[in-house]
Amino acid sequence: MNETENRLNLQSQVIYGPVKSRRLGKSLGLNLSPKEIKLCSLNCSYCQYSWTGLLVRDAKPFINLLPSVDEVINEFKEKLKGILDNNQEVNFITFSGNGEPTLHPDFLKIVEAIIKIRDKFLKDAKIACLSNSTTLGNKDVLKAMKMIDEPIMKFDTAIKETFLKLNRPSVKIEFEEIKNNLKKLDGKMTIQTLFIEGSVDNTSNEELRSYINSLRSLKPRLVQIYSLDRLPADKNLIKVSKQKLNEIKKKIEMEVNLKVVVY
Repeated sequence: MNETENRLNLQSQVIYGPVKSRRLGKSLGLNLSPKEIKLCSLNCSYCQYSWTGLLVRDAKPFINLLPSVDEVINEFKEKLKGILDNNQEVNFITFSGNGEPTLHPDFLKIVEAIIKIRDKFLKDAKIACLSNSTTLGNKDVLKAMKMIDEPIMKFDTAIKETFLKLNRPSVKIEFEEIKNNLKKLDGKMTIQTLFIEGSVDNTSNEELRSYINSLRSLKPRLVQIYSLDRLPADKNLIKVSKQKLNEIKKKIEMEVNLKVVVY
């Protein structure tokens, strides 16, 4: 079976793993989204979880579908006990799961609680968050992301038309706001970019020129670039070769003084 022929199933638990991550080593996942449906502010055509079931800018109306603060903390403590009892390795505690984790209305409270527990019982583990970068206009989310060791922020294109085709946002998401809000992290972030060809292409010279100019202003401490690993929502997308990803890496590094890693 080709590696892109299998689609990832939704996470059925609040806390899952530790799983082996290409980017984060042994990662303990925290799913703050519903277990039954993907909740996100974007409907990315390449998503490994397929299309978004609940496309929203504000998750408050769906609070009953989300795990409560107490539920997250209690399940995290229970999972942690098993990890410590079995001497399991954990490199990262990662906010990820079935959609955009920062949409949870109590995201800041949860982050603060997880950091306290981590500091007491799992000091060597760092905390990461995989975010689509659409919620940094929320002051609580911004505060939480500045507390997290590794904010990994999605940024696939610097061109609005491509963003609309590739990331298919909620109608209330403004593209320019994303770029402006990313600057509020003052470069203390990783930018993560998926390059793709086919029905949408963000690898053209024009795309790369605009993308590199944005990286120049965002000044992230790391750039991670990759392509498809599993079956995307839009089957007309084509995986970019490792050779082309390495060419893009060289182009970025040649024009901007940034560290770039290819996955």
